[in-house]
Amino acid sequence: MDLSTLNETISSSINSLYNSLVNSFNGDSFSILDDITFIDTKILGNDYFSSFLTDKTQSIIYIVNAMLIAFLIYYGLSYLFSHLSGNSVENPMQFLVKFTVCAICVNSSYFICEQIVNIFDIITDCLREFGFFIFSSDISFTYLADQLNKVFLRENMVNTTFFSFDGILNLFITFGFFNLLFTYSYRYILIKVLILLSPFFILAFSLNSTKWLFKMWLKNFLMLLSIQIIVSLLLVIIISLKYSFSDATIKILYIGSLYALIKATSFVKDFTSGFTTDISSGISSIKNIFN
Repeated sequence: MDLSTLNETISSSINSLYNSLVNSFNGDSFSILDDITFIDTKILGNDYFSSFLTDKTQSIIYIVNAMLIAFLIYYGLSYLFSHLSGNSVENPMQFLVKFTVCAICVNSSYFICEQIVNIFDIITDCLREFGFFIFSSDISFTYLADQLNKVFLRENMVNTTFFSFDGILNLFITFGFFNLLFTYSYRYILIKVLILLSPFFILAFSLNSTKWLFKMWLKNFLMLLSIQIIVSLLLVIIISLKYSFSDATIKILYIGSLYALIKATSFVKDFTSGFTTDISSGISSIKNIFN
C-alpha cells in the first residue's frame, strides 16, 4: 500500500467516524435536554421519583419527627447547662416559636419545595412565551437544533469532512450539546436530592448551631432552579440572531452562544457561590484537593 492510498484510507475512516458522531445527536436528544433543563412540578411526580417518594417519604418524615424530639431535648440540656457554664443560649420563647414553625414546615417540606419549583417554572414559562410572542419561535433546545441544522446545513453532512472549517465548527457544536446534556442531567439529579432531603435541612433551622445547613440548602436549591431562567434568556437572545446578521456571522455567533449556554451554571455560581454543575470546574476542584 503506497503512501497516498494510506492517507486516503485514514482520511476516509476519520470522516466516517466524524459523520457518525455528529449525526448521533438527533432530535430525541434535544427533547430530553429540554425536559431536564426546564424543570417543573413534574419532577416530583414522574414515575421513578414518585414511586420512590411513595415508598420512602413517610419513613423520612418519621425520622425527622424523631429528630425534632432530639433537637428539643438538646436545647433543653443546653439551656440547663448554660446556667452553670455561663454560655449564652437562645431565649426559650423565641426557640419554641421557631421550633414550632420548623415542625410544621418539616411535615409540609415536599409541598413547599413543589411551590418553589412552580414559581421558577412560571417565571421560565413567561420568558419563553414572551420570546415566542416576539419572534414567533419556540424557545427551546429543539428549535435551536433546527436552526443550527439550517445554518450549518448539517442535513448535508455526508459531504462535509473533518478537516474543514465547517467540520470543526460542527464537531464543537456536537461536543457542546453533549456537555449541556451531562451538565443539566447532573443539575436535575442534584435538585431531586435536595428535594428529597429537604425535611432534614428545614429541621436544621431550629437550632442556631445548625442553621447554616438550612441556609446552604436554600441557597443552592434556589441557585440550581434559577439556572433555567438564565438559559431561557440566553435562548431568547440566540434565537433572535437570525433576524440581524449574515450567514457567515451567524455561524460564529452561534458558536459563542452555545459556549454561553455551557457556562450558564458558572454565571449563576459567580453570583451565589453555590454548587456548580460545570463539569470542568468540578474536575479542577477535585484536582486541587489532591494537590
